[in-house]
Amino acid sequence: MLDAADFQHAFGAMLASPDPSNDPAMRRAVAIHRNTASKAARDALFANYPVTAAMVGEDAFAACATSYVEVAPPREPRLCLYGDRFGHFVDAWTPFAEAPYLGPVAALERRVTEALFAADHPPLDAAALARGIDPDAALQWHPATRVAQTLVPAASLWLAHQPEAGPDAFDAITWDQEITLITRPGDAVEVRVIDAPTRAFLAGGTLAEAAAKASDQGGDVTSIFALLLSAGAFAEENPRGE
Repeated sequence: MLDAADFQHAFGAMLASPDPSNDPAMRRAVAIHRNTASKAARDALFANYPVTAAMVGEDAFAACATSYVEVAPPREPRLCLYGDRFGHFVDAWTPFAEAPYLGPVAALERRVTEALFAADHPPLDAAALARGIDPDAALQWHPATRVAQTLVPAASLWLAHQPEAGPDAFDAITWDQEITLITRPGDAVEVRVIDAPTRAFLAGGTLAEAAAKASDQGGDVTSIFALLLSAGAFAEENPRGE
């Protein structure tokens, strides 16, 4: 008798088979399960990429999602993580060719999902600094921290679609390249646009190196470090003396 895992793998292989049986009743049954699985995957893409869906409309997104599911069906049961290559797919999908900002926005949404489900770890904060920090010690990113640079204002577009965005959010967007910082202070993911000195600070291997890099870019090191601490961008080293 197959155990649960073996049964699931066998069942998944059967659904992936082009003709699992010569029995018409079995083919109809498999078709129903295929449709159910396909719909679940499409629904997951709608849930994981809500801004991208809102930007193109339900019908256009559904068509793109259906095509993606056909070429890249889920490989694991956690549909909350499904669609890791969807941003690249959107970027290359011919019907969206005249909207080159969609791929970067979808890629940003993927990073938001990754940040949400990243490993927990105490962030480096003022309390940790009060216990002392060696300027030459390694400055480590929190597992949820992500940074991306795009040629289009992907973060501003994403932020303009959030519930807390003001009525003039779209009018305030400057159509230019952006650097985006994604973090997860507490339990909520935060997305913000950062400048080149802040990105340079994040590239420092140690606090001393980070400060030097940011200063070379003309940044206010104190303000930058305070912003990154409040964002939870860095991980506390050896929390609780571990």
